[in-house]
Amino acid sequence: MRGLALVAVLVSAAVVAGVAPAQTGDAVYDGTTHPNVGALLRKRTNGTLAIVCTGTLVSPRVFLTAGHCTSFLESIGQSRAYVSFDPDFGLNNGAGALTSTPNVGDVITNPRYKNASHDDTGIVVLDAGVAGIAPARLAPVDFLDGLKKDGTIEETLFTNVGYGSSEKVVDHGPTFPFDGLRKWTVSAFSALNPGAVHLNQQLKKGWAGTCFGDSGGPTFVDTASGAVQVSVVSTGDIPCGATSVNARTDTAEVHTWLSHYLGLT
Repeated sequence: MRGLALVAVLVSAAVVAGVAPAQTGDAVYDGTTHPNVGALLRKRTNGTLAIVCTGTLVSPRVFLTAGHCTSFLESIGQSRAYVSFDPDFGLNNGAGALTSTPNVGDVITNPRYKNASHDDTGIVVLDAGVAGIAPARLAPVDFLDGLKKDGTIEETLFTNVGYGSSEKVVDHGPTFPFDGLRKWTVSAFSALNPGAVHLNQQLKKGWAGTCFGDSGGPTFVDTASGAVQVSVVSTGDIPCGATSVNARTDTAEVHTWLSHYLGLT
């Protein structure tokens, strides 16, 4: 699972903050392009904070990520999590100096979560609303089914945003270089299942995509009224070079679960 291999990534990559932006293929440094996408952080034993996964602010107090990310935090006894929206987290905090953030909240895993293909969603319910950042819009129920039905899904571009590592580098390893910077990439459609959308990120076909540490990050699709989030990054092939699997957020089940939290003030 892509978020939970991050510890190994950090060990193998050590200091890589000066390298080009990560993720697979032609990644673009995000800067302020997607301010509502943040890094999900855990406490180290020394009290400093480290990136576990990526996520998206979908209401002032709800940070949406992957269920395997939140369940991991729960498994190590961390029912509280920290969120940073700093696009340069890896540069500013790569030495592990950060011990707190203004954005802290309770970890909640979707009770329907079983694995990467079954409701792989989780949230952090923040203690206070995030000011100055407009939340992302979730796609309506069955949005992707509609694109498939009208035949436009094959031409649809899927924008991935996250803090993850790059594709495998084989010169000295292999390793998966990690810089902790927020980036975006574009993938193409591959397949649609009731709970997941599979995306093509094959470099040889001109596409890019996600890798370790991008788990929980959003996949956006542009519409006439702006971008909507259709899924969260869940898993994919181990070398991060062919296909990503993303848990859909446009299902009735996910919408029903989230509805209990989105109205919190």
